[in-house]
Amino acid sequence: MGLKVGTVKLEEYNANWKNMFEEEKINLENLFGNVAIKIEHIGSTSIVGLCAKPIIDIAVAVNSLNDFNKVKQNFEKEPYSIKEDSVDDEILIRKGSIDNRTHFIHVMEIDSKRYKNTILFRDYLNKYKKACEDYKNLKIKLASIYSDNRKMYTSSKNDFIEDIIKLAKENKDYIK
Repeated sequence: MGLKVGTVKLEEYNANWKNMFEEEKINLENLFGNVAIKIEHIGSTSIVGLCAKPIIDIAVAVNSLNDFNKVKQNFEKEPYSIKEDSVDDEILIRKGSIDNRTHFIHVMEIDSKRYKNTILFRDYLNKYKKACEDYKNLKIKLASIYSDNRKMYTSSKNDFIEDIIKLAKENKDYIK
């Protein structure tokens, strides 16, 4: 489990990823306390049958990102680190060393577009196996091109992700 920062290596779906999420969820419940409204498994490791980088992505929904300040000190020590240049609508916490990142914890406001879209995408790919298969094929192609450039690998998936979110919001079936 885990991956060196900046690299892309995909693994076949592993049913144990769910257990790894459940274990970390217990840790996060203790670290966040009542600041966390929901803690959910997201990202490719949460989609049954999908290959993924061996890093567990977790969404922690909060009322306000400012609430994170109440628990920030819990994440300022090993094995966690807070990404200082997180995007405006998310705080990213990383677990693991630079040579072996194992978890990304995405703190987002529960009413935010980012949080809602993240859950929509996960649920849609779990529902529509053809969409999941097409995403898998895209990921494999991009991983072969960008094995040492995770930023390009990630950004190259954006159009597909946006298309799926649009279909999910319109409550349309995946037909390709």
